[in-house]
Amino acid sequence: MTNSKHPKIIVLGIDGLEYDLVTEWRLKNLMQTKYCKLSLSDYKVIVTPPIWGSMLTGIVDKEIIDVWNKYVKLIGNDEKLGEKKWVKILGLFVPKKLGIWVFEHLFAPAIGGDPFETTANYVKDKNLPTILNFFQNPWTNGIPSYGKNVSGPVQKKYTERAIAGEKKPYRKYILEQYQNDKSQFFSALDKQEFDFIFWYTSMLDNLGHMDMGKPLTLMMKHYLEINEFVGIVKERCPTSIIYIISDHGMERMEPKKTSWGMHSDHAFFSSSTGETIEKPSKLYDLISKHESD
Repeated sequence: MTNSKHPKIIVLGIDGLEYDLVTEWRLKNLMQTKYCKLSLSDYKVIVTPPIWGSMLTGIVDKEIIDVWNKYVKLIGNDEKLGEKKWVKILGLFVPKKLGIWVFEHLFAPAIGGDPFETTANYVKDKNLPTILNFFQNPWTNGIPSYGKNVSGPVQKKYTERAIAGEKKPYRKYILEQYQNDKSQFFSALDKQEFDFIFWYTSMLDNLGHMDMGKPLTLMMKHYLEINEFVGIVKERCPTSIIYIISDHGMERMEPKKTSWGMHSDHAFFSSSTGETIEKPSKLYDLISKHESD
């Protein structure tokens, strides 16, 4: 570790951070010295665990992508393909919550289980080398593919309620999780013992799935909060290299009158150094360049 009390490198992983909204609202802390839009053309399906896994390892894992592709083909839920006919038919006869139960207990086993669970820790399960290995004392609060399930049992219950129309408890739960993520970050920072921090939050993704209707008043509030958080980090760690990255952005689903959001086909990146990358997996190469600095 360097003699500085600040981490050498901080990666702020912000799931669902939308490039177009950051630039439209001119969120300077998020934009940093230089920012860019990342291509997701390497990914057959745009879903969370394999994209974050590729950042950690530099590899787009075809096996994991295939797991998610089976899921997408089964339910038609990449939000580009539309619902499968059987999903629509099922919705005519059973309540939404029961429909979710039918999927989880009857259809999910047909594809090897819920992919959120089966791929939540695949980088560790496969014992793949990661950017964390470049440092003596790294820290993370958990990353999808590396110990974090972004759709665990508790969140699924709140999601079911939100789908049924009860959005307030869902929003409250997601914001509580975000505050917990922030607390963990600052606790790690206060210890002054980590040379690399990879922090992750799913707040913008989770809320973006519910609140992408216009006007984007609710989402702007959350983006301003994230922008303020980044400003605090930069003030507290003036000597740290800071990278900000997302796995995808969020856009409104069709029809346009809905408030529900879906993953966009690009991601966001910015740096305090002026460096840029072209795709999420290139974060690995970027971090590796600083290994011997």
